Amino acid sequence: MEIKKKKIRRCDSKLETNEGRLLKYLRESRNLSVRAAGKIMGISDSSVSHAEHGRRDLDQKSIAAFLSAYGYTSEQFEEMLKGNLKIPEHTRSECIEIIQRLDESKLKTVKA
Repeated sequence: MEIKKKKIRRCDSKLETNEGRLLKYLRESRNLSVRAAGKIMGISDSSVSHAEHGRRDLDQKSIAAFLSAYGYTSEQFEEMLKGNLKIPEHTRSECIEIIQRLDESKLKTVKA
């Protein structure tokens, strides 16, 4: 019986990069799901996920496509990677976390 060798694919290995992590952060800063980002870019949601989690190689062309979809420039991206430009905050998710920590009486006060 002959054993078939499994084809080695790039998505089988995971090599997380700062670029991928930042792309995920920028997507979330725009309040986009992986599916919504893929739809905007005309690619599958798994392609977006693979790029963010290091299962897909990121070249300048693909990074530019992500940045264009998210409304950032390549200059901003490079400066954020270097730490020279403030990374946008997740205002919405931070507010939700604060609300979840409030006890019932304080939450009613805030609502009023």
